[in-house]
Amino acid sequence: MACYQLSRFFFCQAGMKQPEHSDTTVHSDLESSASSKRVRKSHRLTVLGGKMMKGTLIVLSVALCITIYVLANRRNVINGKDGEFIPVVNSRSLEVEVLNGAGSMSAAQYLTNVLRAQGYDVVEMKKNGGEVEERTFIFDRSGKLDAARKLATALGVSQDKVFQKIDRTLYLDITIVLGKDYSRLKAFQLSTERNIH
Repeated sequence: MACYQLSRFFFCQAGMKQPEHSDTTVHSDLESSASSKRVRKSHRLTVLGGKMMKGTLIVLSVALCITIYVLANRRNVINGKDGEFIPVVNSRSLEVEVLNGAGSMSAAQYLTNVLRAQGYDVVEMKKNGGEVEERTFIFDRSGKLDAARKLATALGVSQDKVFQKIDRTLYLDITIVLGKDYSRLKAFQLSTERNIH
């Protein structure tokens, strides 16, 4: 003890500092501990980010598959047998309305879907003013009687049920009034045959 005090005295007198224990090892230990914590935290974030990215990719892949499936089936329904019976007769220039005189909105909607699938511009589908018709008939509204007759033939409507009743205020070319005989039309016969088989 005396030696220690004596050596300290001499170092102080000589203007020299006694070597003290360095804190650098303590600091370096703290720094390496903090650094390893940062590395572990960064690794956890990377793993978590990777899992989130995988989850997001799985969800997007499933959504894409569902979308493709729905679009493919929709295209098959539209381009399938439902619409094959109607040849396109200048359909891009024909604006059509379907009036439900059959008492069945589902039948009128079905015919509307088939016509649209073939490119006809069905501008409106509505009730026939509450009147029920026994037979389906077609009106030429704009002077395109030949196109109306061709559409009637394609649908299976007899030519004596095609009338020229021009009304330019309607802003359409053809009116189809669907009657209670709709099950005899080609579109509905194809649908029934397909459901039977």
